[in-house]
Parts: sequence; structure tokens; C-alpha cells
Amino acid sequence: MEFLKLDKNDQEFVLKQLKEAAVWLKEQNIDYWQNWHNPSELHKNWIKEGLDKGQFYRVYDSDKLIGIFRLQYSDELFWGEHNDKAGYIHSFTTSRKMSGQDLGYKILDEITTLLRRKDCDYLRLDCGIKNKKLVEYYKNYGFEEAGTVEVHQECLQLLEKEI
Repeated sequence: MEFLKLDKNDQEFVLKQLKEAAVWLKEQNIDYWQNWHNPSELHKNWIKEGLDKGQFYRVYDSDKLIGIFRLQYSDELFWGEHNDKAGYIHSFTTSRKMSGQDLGYKILDEITTLLRRKDCDYLRLDCGIKNKKLVEYYKNYGFEEAGTVEVHQECLQLLEKEI
């Protein structure tokens, strides 16, 4: 598995990946990430900011694109101020063409390995509080609930895993 950093010219690629994930969620009758069908300037700017800071990655396995994610080392918007060392994941998607292969957990394993090398103590992420299946998915991987937050009128479940 290989992580390749995206650059500031990859905004359309990221938006396309997020829209594909949103379409799949809608097909599953899951009301989540619907803002990626037609993203607002606020959401587009959030992607642009992450690309400008070198925080977005493509994930490849055997030359096949299997996912993308944004990795930050601080996240005051969602998590507030923290003094511990942590990695914060956003916009985490996996290829629907390769579903059923535990890609999400495999990518999280690789991200955890990367964060260990950077002496991080936690891996943190958030997801829609109403998306119970996704919350359970992350809890089954070892994440624990760490509170809730409202960002841009969306209530989110904060989850963290000690590394």
C-alpha cells in the first residue's frame, strides 16, 4: 500500500471522489455526505485549504486507486485545542469497486503505522452522529467515543483511538 500526496491541482479529483462516495451512500439510503453532490464554496475552500497544506493523500495498492483521505496534525475546528500529538483524518473514502476487502481497516492500519513513526499518541476522526453503522464500524476497529461537536450545522460524533 502506498500513500501519494495530492497537490493543489487535484481539487477536481478530490471532489469527484467525495461525490462518488456520496452517491453510493445515497444508494444505500444513508443520509450522509449529501453536501458533496453539489458542494458549497465553503466545502470547496475546505478542500482547497487541505490541498494547499499538503494534507490530502491518494491510496494505492498494486497500482490501483483504493482510497483518499486528509490527514492533519491539529484540528481546532472539529476537536478544539489539544496538547497531545495526534493525527486527524477527514474525507476518508475507499473504492466501492473493491468493497468487501476490508480496505478501510487496512488503510487505517497504514495510517496508524505512519502516526506511530511520528510519535503520535492518537488517531482521531469524526462522522455524522446519525450514521450509526459508520460509528459502529470505527468502534469495531478500536475507536472510542470522545464527545460530539456541531460544525457547519452538522452534529458529529468524535472518535479516537490510542496508538
